Amino acid sequence: MNTWKRVVSTALIVSLALSFQGAVRAENPQPAIDVRYPAVLSGPVQVKVKSLLSERANGGARIAVVVKMYNVWGSAARVPDYELRVVTSAGTSYVLKPSADNPSSVPASSSVELSYMAQIDRTDAVQPTDLVWVDVNKDVYPKVETSMLKLPVSSLVWYGDAADNGSIPVKAWGTPFTIPGIESSLEYTPVGMTKQFKDGAPVELLQLLVTNTGTQTETVPAFTVDGKAAGQIYKGSRQEQAAVSVDPKEKKYLYISIPYEADKPLESLTVQTPESYKIPNRTDAAAAVSYSVGRLRIALPETQPGSPSGLPTVEGFGTRLAFDPLNSAVHPDLAVSVVDFRLYENKGQSYQTGVMKLKLDNRSDKPLPVPQLAAELIGASGSSYTGSQQKTAAQEVLPGTAYVMNYTFMLPLAGDGDHFTLKFSDSKTAAPYKTAIGQVGLNVNQTKNDDATFSFYPYGLNVKDWSLTYTTGTNPTTKSYTYTYKLKWNVDLKTTEPVIVDAGYSKLQLVIEGSDTREVARQTLSLTGEGRVENGEQSIYFTDTPSDQFDHPLTLRVYETVDTPYGPARRLIGTMQQP
Repeated sequence: MNTWKRVVSTALIVSLALSFQGAVRAENPQPAIDVRYPAVLSGPVQVKVKSLLSERANGGARIAVVVKMYNVWGSAARVPDYELRVVTSAGTSYVLKPSADNPSSVPASSSVELSYMAQIDRTDAVQPTDLVWVDVNKDVYPKVETSMLKLPVSSLVWYGDAADNGSIPVKAWGTPFTIPGIESSLEYTPVGMTKQFKDGAPVELLQLLVTNTGTQTETVPAFTVDGKAAGQIYKGSRQEQAAVSVDPKEKKYLYISIPYEADKPLESLTVQTPESYKIPNRTDAAAAVSYSVGRLRIALPETQPGSPSGLPTVEGFGTRLAFDPLNSAVHPDLAVSVVDFRLYENKGQSYQTGVMKLKLDNRSDKPLPVPQLAAELIGASGSSYTGSQQKTAAQEVLPGTAYVMNYTFMLPLAGDGDHFTLKFSDSKTAAPYKTAIGQVGLNVNQTKNDDATFSFYPYGLNVKDWSLTYTTGTNPTTKSYTYTYKLKWNVDLKTTEPVIVDAGYSKLQLVIEGSDTREVARQTLSLTGEGRVENGEQSIYFTDTPSDQFDHPLTLRVYETVDTPYGPARRLIGTMQQP
């Protein structure tokens, strides 16, 4: 038999064999393939569809597929030289071209990812139904095509952001999920979503709890979460600056920021993973194509989810605060407590200031950093007031010591009740956004001072004796008299607890008033550093007297003052009057 006859005979046999096999499949349908698991392609090689995209792009339709290929042998296996084709709902078939950077082999007992793409010149929607691997024998004429594997994929297609994509799974808020298409033991749970602002624009900060349910350490894969509102897509961004690894049974938080428009609250969230493809025979930058594929949708509740439920909460002054155990903003050896909260006046202003004093107690044998905590005060009406930390805060707390610092809050004069919830947030982990980690319930401290001791945490000031005198002078220009007042007092200033404060903490303000309660002079004294209030006898001069006449009797009022971003606030702690 000559060569031509052998070729014809072989083609006929293959054709008959294929026809016979087709008839057998028609009469005895094979079990449906479960695309959740790898399917055998050839010998030791198995495949599973990781992602499938069908969308409008570049004036036509684009279909992109990522396939994960497994090698079950103990030695490397070559990637079969098969054509990958996509079959649409209309019965049309398209060849998918492999990415230029696809690997040519699969390592022993391992897997690789293969990327394919087709750009189709058509304007209508393309609905893939199957992927077919075809062995094309071009060594014979006519060429012989053998279907090696056919996978149903209609349930795996992502039709892009603009489409409905009803085929992807939907999870209710707070329901744990794994990311379809990614082989991982990591499980994710949406636990919080808070409205914040960046450069004046609203941003939703999504907080995901990731749990490693497996037995090996895993790195969180690349993915993000987008928001959808009124048919518009808002892209989300992961806040982590480095790769996040999770040990077995360990839990960690992930944060995704989603900017959006204020008048369009988010209706749902979509988890998306990035994919890539490199166009063959091109070296320009545009040859690298990046795209994302939606994996599942998270349905949002009707009301804003807010901070994670079950936020650690304590009550009262001096109680050690409990913080979210998964957050590392506060060292476990640093005991944090609120030791005072009072209302201060802002003279001549239409608001008052709430001053909260926070104690940081280092119970370790090494210096610990002062945590970067943001504070938010929530009134009985639900109104929220942002706190400001004192400017010159220390950087660390020495071992065996306690450090006290101020937080101030601008509050309405009308008040918001006497009970507040003080919420603390980590302002560093997801910067520039804040994440709530603990809270404490507080009543405004309305304890009155007695006549003997003027108290302002952590101090007690006992004035044993005092006197006010004055000297006169003449203004050489106006010839008018000026008065300079001299306070001589004998005081005992003590701390009620062994704590450390710095120059940014409270100060004392002494105000002299005339018989008509008009202010005559004032002087501000530091409690630390040079010029501070000292025990024993001390003379203090008031040289900024606006009055040109002497008054008697005089009243000396003692205030505690605190610097705020809007000017000093003060609280009266004691009053003394000349006989």
